[in-house]
Amino acid sequence: MRKFAVVLFLVLCGILAATPVWAVEAGGRVKFAYSGTWVENGDFSDELNDHLDLELYLPPVGKTELSYAFRVGAPFQGLLAGEEATYFTKKLYLKHRFSRFHLTVGRQPVSWSFGSMLNPVDYTIGAEALETENQSKYTDAVEAYLPLNWNSGLALVASFPTGFDLETEKMKWGVRGRFGVKGYDLTINYVQEPETAGPGGHGQGWPGLPPFPRQRVGLTFKGDLGPIGVYGAYGRYFGGEPAQSNSYLLGVDYSYNVDYYRKLTMQLEYLGLDGGNLAQLLGPLIMMGSGKERTNLLTGTLAYPIDDFSVFSLTAIASLGGDKYLVMPSYQNTLPGNIDLDLNCEFYLRESKLESTSIAVGLSYSF
Repeated sequence: MRKFAVVLFLVLCGILAATPVWAVEAGGRVKFAYSGTWVENGDFSDELNDHLDLELYLPPVGKTELSYAFRVGAPFQGLLAGEEATYFTKKLYLKHRFSRFHLTVGRQPVSWSFGSMLNPVDYTIGAEALETENQSKYTDAVEAYLPLNWNSGLALVASFPTGFDLETEKMKWGVRGRFGVKGYDLTINYVQEPETAGPGGHGQGWPGLPPFPRQRVGLTFKGDLGPIGVYGAYGRYFGGEPAQSNSYLLGVDYSYNVDYYRKLTMQLEYLGLDGGNLAQLLGPLIMMGSGKERTNLLTGTLAYPIDDFSVFSLTAIASLGGDKYLVMPSYQNTLPGNIDLDLNCEFYLRESKLESTSIAVGLSYSF
């Protein structure tokens, strides 16, 4: 990535040299968060985190644009403790809009989300879960997007999870077609993981889990059925030594106007996973796996705006047949001075016993 950044910087310098006037704006967010966890045996652990997200908004030059965003972790805590801050590049790419297609080269977010809370057919499994991003969403890649019409297109992606390297066994690639059919949004995608093994087996994976199939095909749909939104997905996983397996997802969402200003939103979805190795589809929610040949999850969320500045939400996940439950209430409030307050709790129950309780408090400022 460092060599690519140097090349990209030189290209940027050439663009700027040909531009008479150049203005740069910046925006981002500073966040401080404290979290604590109690487990069944009485042990307690806590953690204090802070990070800075910053993005530069650079003016496009013709049909070419440069995007740069990064995260600095623990800049203030590390400064006080005499430790070095961490750095992660979220975006550093060039995008050019040709007449027939768009080409994006560099570190970029790649996610094939379609409105579900858990996505079993994303380009990178676990890139997003319950509206929370994982760093694996940002990857070094080359993407070509061909718009077919206003609601249809074709995306081709070649990415390099270990950094830009043209060796075939280290390259991951995929293709996704999106089509609008009679009011429904339909997609079909294919992904092939690299031959180089990751922490959990072939390609990507989570530590300590069985190898993940190298190839997969995914289908999704989304649309409205009267006042109710419906969506679903089917995934087929194959290739390599792990046995072939499938995933099934079906969900509904509904909004109810409490009054002129407030809207209650609800979402419910079922996710079925065949085969123990598919448990890593849950990413950070791995503990909700049943440990059996099949995992069945029922996930629901409810969000209610108390007023113009605060929202209460409740998310619950149940492992059907596994006797595992995860309950996550949260509260968000915008304080004076454009400061956001986040309060989150997490209760993990197994076999009708409370195994762990977590609480997190966060303060953030956007600019």
